[in-house]
Amino acid sequence: MAFWRPGRNPNDEIEAEILSHLNMAVQDRVERGEAPQQADRSSRREFGNVGLVKETTRDVWGLRWLEDLGHDLRFGWRTLRRSPGFAITAILTLALGIGPNTAIFTVINAVLLRPLPYAGPQRIAKVGLRNEDPVPSDVNVPQFVYLREHGGNVFEDVAGYSGAGTLQLKQRDGSDWLKALAVTDEFFPALGVNAILGREISSDETRPGSPLAVVLSDGIWRRAFGGDPGVIGKQITLNTDAYTVVGVLPPDFDFIEQPSDIFIPLHPGHSIGDTGTNTRVIARLKPGLSLKQARAQLSGLYEQLPNKNVAPLGLSVMSYQQALAGDLRPSLLILFGAVAVLLLIACANVASLILTRANGRARETAIRLAIGAGRGRLLRQSLAESFLIALMGAAGGLLAAAWALHGLAAAIPWDLSGRASSVRIDLRVLFFTLGTAIFTSLIFGLGSFWQTARTSVIVTLKEGRPGAQGPSHGRIRNVLAIAEVALSLSLLIGAALLGETLHNLYRENLGFDPQNVIRMTTPYPVNNPSNARIWSFEQQVLARVQGIPGVLSAAAVTVSPLAGQSNLPTQVAGNDDAQHSYGGTEIRAISSQYFGTLRTPVLEGRPILEGDTAGAPLVAVINQRLAHRWWPGKSPLGEHIVIGEFLGRQLFKEPQPPREVVGVVADVKGLVLGSPAPPMVYVPAAQAGLQMNDSTDWVIRTAPNAEVAPAIREVIAQMDPGQRITALEPLSNVIHNAVSGQTFDAALLGLFAAVALALASIGIYAVLSLHVAQRTHEIGIRMALGAEPRQVLRLVVRQGLVLALAGVVIGSAAALGLTRFLSGLLYGVQATSFEAYAGGAAVLIFVALLASYIPARRAVRVDPLVALRHE
Repeated sequence: MAFWRPGRNPNDEIEAEILSHLNMAVQDRVERGEAPQQADRSSRREFGNVGLVKETTRDVWGLRWLEDLGHDLRFGWRTLRRSPGFAITAILTLALGIGPNTAIFTVINAVLLRPLPYAGPQRIAKVGLRNEDPVPSDVNVPQFVYLREHGGNVFEDVAGYSGAGTLQLKQRDGSDWLKALAVTDEFFPALGVNAILGREISSDETRPGSPLAVVLSDGIWRRAFGGDPGVIGKQITLNTDAYTVVGVLPPDFDFIEQPSDIFIPLHPGHSIGDTGTNTRVIARLKPGLSLKQARAQLSGLYEQLPNKNVAPLGLSVMSYQQALAGDLRPSLLILFGAVAVLLLIACANVASLILTRANGRARETAIRLAIGAGRGRLLRQSLAESFLIALMGAAGGLLAAAWALHGLAAAIPWDLSGRASSVRIDLRVLFFTLGTAIFTSLIFGLGSFWQTARTSVIVTLKEGRPGAQGPSHGRIRNVLAIAEVALSLSLLIGAALLGETLHNLYRENLGFDPQNVIRMTTPYPVNNPSNARIWSFEQQVLARVQGIPGVLSAAAVTVSPLAGQSNLPTQVAGNDDAQHSYGGTEIRAISSQYFGTLRTPVLEGRPILEGDTAGAPLVAVINQRLAHRWWPGKSPLGEHIVIGEFLGRQLFKEPQPPREVVGVVADVKGLVLGSPAPPMVYVPAAQAGLQMNDSTDWVIRTAPNAEVAPAIREVIAQMDPGQRITALEPLSNVIHNAVSGQTFDAALLGLFAAVALALASIGIYAVLSLHVAQRTHEIGIRMALGAEPRQVLRLVVRQGLVLALAGVVIGSAAALGLTRFLSGLLYGVQATSFEAYAGGAAVLIFVALLASYIPARRAVRVDPLVALRHE
């Protein structure tokens, strides 16, 4: 007998083989003298059962399982078609659980799992100082130089980089604004990137005073220079300086951490900023060296690390991909845990549906067992039916995730560092969804088969119902309902804790009134951005803006609240000890109306006045935190401070003179809303004497509902048509952005908790509905014997309440263990907050009572005469 050949129908092969054998036997008998009809009958009788031969042949070829699988899938499909209500409910419930899992996993895949688009991304490390934050902090230039000189046993390349702001590219036909990044010579080798034209930045070009060079991204090369290869070696003007184009990067390169148009040399030792921790460091590990080994070898370098002005915990070396994830990692993992809980609830709901349905099909199952169906075949059919349900639920969830993904990526408040476009469904996401479907189908199929295997054939055929197995099956459904309540409570408590965190953040004392205040940002003038010219420009803008109808007051500041940082070391004049020096003092150069515009209280002394001009004595106003730090228990008025001095060492080539403290104002939040206000010094803009930023922020208080933004834009355009406005928004938007991460977490977790609550209520309703249906006869007897409707109502509602209370107890215990993972996201609230637990429990019990009421009302309406005849 020939073996089956791929590409042909195996049944046709078997049929042809059997027919050929029979024809040969008939032909042989005819040749021996038998009549054709007699020969055919004799040959078939001698051959035997054709169907048995076919089955035996298929078993020999190993194809029986494939045919059986096809039969089982078709049987499952027909069964689902006969119960469309059950099928649709189960599929939609699963889609509701799988869809959010797929969506969140897609974001996790893009941010945490998908390899970075660089050569050997696993060897790229983020290096810095280790502190309480999960990501290494930046270093100062002497520390970077030390790491570079002494890290040769660990790293192939060590590179520093720092943001260089926005530079104006001037050409004949106009100008363009380019985002720039200052990098050292080993930056591109560390990322495994080579220029496609020219070369990368060399070490000579990073020395102070060396000729200025620039490397172009592919996008700006094509957009601004038409993709001309002859641009290499040409000079271009950025702001007022001439740069030589030395290279063009590949089209597929994008620096994810800070997408940039151009890359210019970082000049260590060239500015005051080198003394601060402003230099970020990446490095490429030597081949075969792990991150753990690198940390061990670098641990000995920490003691010799220079310029440790702060007290870090040591040196840190971590995966660059993990460093890029930063604050996203804990939030994403928390959300992924939440959708996993949601999927478990959906699975419990569908499992309860399947058990109920299997209970209703007990007589059919008993008949099939009685006529010889094997339990193995029943197991395969249960798994096949469950797989179809899970597969269709996964398809629905995948479609829902694909539909919601764009909106989810757009709503994510964290800086994805250029990775928003990579949030898409790929093979890994598809495999995840398929794996989820297979996992859930196994749970449902085995659960259904387990109930089938416990079916008593004799009792079921005799009584037409599951008989003695009913109570055990009822207990299983009760356990599933309790599990749904417990899991829902965990999500409710998590959502309540994040909601309380959000409430606490919005109640934070900002130190100013953001209502009816507009924030605007304008870059410094490109040509001759001297302090005198900057202040002259700010005075002109303030005079014109304050004349706009609807504007109550306006002020200029180097950095507005919650919008950024601008710090310099500062110390008390004549005191060079650590107690009277602070390395990260926030410095704000302001105009005289600043405190009045923001309504920041002046607690002592006076604010900055219009008379505090360049020729007047140098003055400063400090915030309350700095006053308490340096002059606890006494007034700082009349004391003197020096900006740019630390531990007695001046950081400027031209030392700053002391300034008299003339006032103390309330603490104003710095960059992070959830952190205490940093020590802050305010100086008159006319007396600033130093450039700490590359732009001016404006705060403009308006009358309620006044529309002044168009007039403000017109004023800036009239003063200088080339002047840009890079930000113009209500200051309240800055507040909302500061809590956007917590808002996103709380909103999503609240949504998942609401869905879980709905599923749990449906689960309780389904259990009690079946309970009422199974006890209809008993209820009729009770009512016939004189039971009051309220007693029957109380009987059913009590069972629902018992399920809810059991779920609350178990869920509270589980939440105590799970919510500790939320601790890093909470502010002003403990993970064991009584209010969150009590509120979540109260909501669940209330919903459970509502879900119990409908079956209870149906039980009350049972007609005793009908119920007594009920089977």
